Amino acid sequence: MVNPRKIRSAISIGDPNGIGIEIILKSLSKEEVLDKIIPIVFGSYNLIMNQAQALGQDVSMLHPISEINNAKEKRINILNVFDNCDYKFGVLDKAVSDFGILSLELAINAVKNKQADVLVTAPINKNAAYSQSFKFSGQTDYLSSFFNSEALMLMVSNSLKIALTTDHIPLKEVYSVLSKDLIKRKIEILNKALQEDFKILNPKIAVLAINPHAGDNGVIGNDDNSLTIPVINELNSNNYSIEGPFPSDTFFSNERYKKYDAVLAAYHDQGLIPFKTINFGKGVNFSAGLPIIRTSPDHGTAYDIAGKGLADPTSFIKATEIASNIYFARNNLISK
Repeated sequence: MVNPRKIRSAISIGDPNGIGIEIILKSLSKEEVLDKIIPIVFGSYNLIMNQAQALGQDVSMLHPISEINNAKEKRINILNVFDNCDYKFGVLDKAVSDFGILSLELAINAVKNKQADVLVTAPINKNAAYSQSFKFSGQTDYLSSFFNSEALMLMVSNSLKIALTTDHIPLKEVYSVLSKDLIKRKIEILNKALQEDFKILNPKIAVLAINPHAGDNGVIGNDDNSLTIPVINELNSNNYSIEGPFPSDTFFSNERYKKYDAVLAAYHDQGLIPFKTINFGKGVNFSAGLPIIRTSPDHGTAYDIAGKGLADPTSFIKATEIASNIYFARNNLISK
């Protein structure tokens, strides 16, 4: 079946004091991106126009709209959800960050209500965003709460997919959170995403050990023997294809990871350090397990370079591409 229309991508602006609007403008100014999607940026025409001019970006493609149905092809459609804000590049300002959260909330609702097909989010700053009305450690956590679904943080690149059993929690809390049930649920979400979203019929998954050297048979902890291995054995008896637990200090040497369709890490840095070392700026954060499709770039607000025109849009471009590909996969469509 041929794709009947372009993907309508709801795009949140992230923290206005960061590089979010810059990477959005740079990405959506590329013909190859607009050939595939109809972007709808939830923000402020005045804000985006001002930042575009400050950054020396072309403003001729900016198209303010008051309704999503007024979005045009080959234009950077800006749905005005607020008038303007007093942004200041590179500054942590909770009042300014609130506009980015408003953008996020309205973009999510548009996808939930089928007014848009996918959600692509620009980065927020967790410190700036955290407030009485947004008590979340990040956008993935907010989405999980919003949809009452367990999301899986899955980092995606051309050569590597890494999922996280635990994500934005302090290291000292990891062991109290890990359980056989949690590990099992995360593997099940990952396996389903690989099958349905990436069309991998029989996914082969590697699981990283919780402890150094997989615990060395209990010498450095028994968590892998008591938690990870029983889950792997149970799922493999149900036609999964899982191997591990592998010591993470050697797993990524000699490109061993390329033998697997995805890798499950026990905690944030165990997965993100190798992923960003191998793919930084070219990877995408995909929230697997949600009823909607959401992607984002693999970096943060980058306050240190905000407003300098130095931000690389590669990861954001990949985020729009992967979101579209997953939409086609879930709906059994063929992309043009």
